Amino acid sequence: MTSRTLKWLAAGAALFGGLLAGSTAVRTVTQVPAWAALGALPWATYSRAENAAPGSLWYPATGLAALLLTVGTAIAFRFSRHGRASAFPVYFAVVPTVLSALITLVAVVPIMSGLNAAATNGPALELLFLRVASWWRVNDLLHVLAFMGNLWALSTIASRAS
Repeated sequence: MTSRTLKWLAAGAALFGGLLAGSTAVRTVTQVPAWAALGALPWATYSRAENAAPGSLWYPATGLAALLLTVGTAIAFRFSRHGRASAFPVYFAVVPTVLSALITLVAVVPIMSGLNAAATNGPALELLFLRVASWWRVNDLLHVLAFMGNLWALSTIASRAS
């Protein structure tokens, strides 16, 4: 694997990881508290609209790109000529990236798929909101950690390649 390819993979992982971390951090810091204040029905209405619009493409595409580029960077790094001293940040970034993907698939998506079945049932929607918000907090922290790891990996790879 060439150093140039490795740098591009690391840059892509940092870019898509940053987009994901930024968009999910906004959710945790501003949107979840606002939805908690407004109630579960407005949250459910917004979520249904978001999932029927570009959000249904944005989050999966961004998350998949971040995952594939982060894992791709680690695989490419393994076959590169970089020393072990620069390995930790590359492999560190993979851990929160993979964990967040698993949480999304195993916890968040199943919870969100219950939105239509709950319709306008206030208590059911409140339970869904509380469950998904707790998983979002964990996931969003993992996205930020992955982004930090990707930036660290990119910095390490770029400094060793030049």
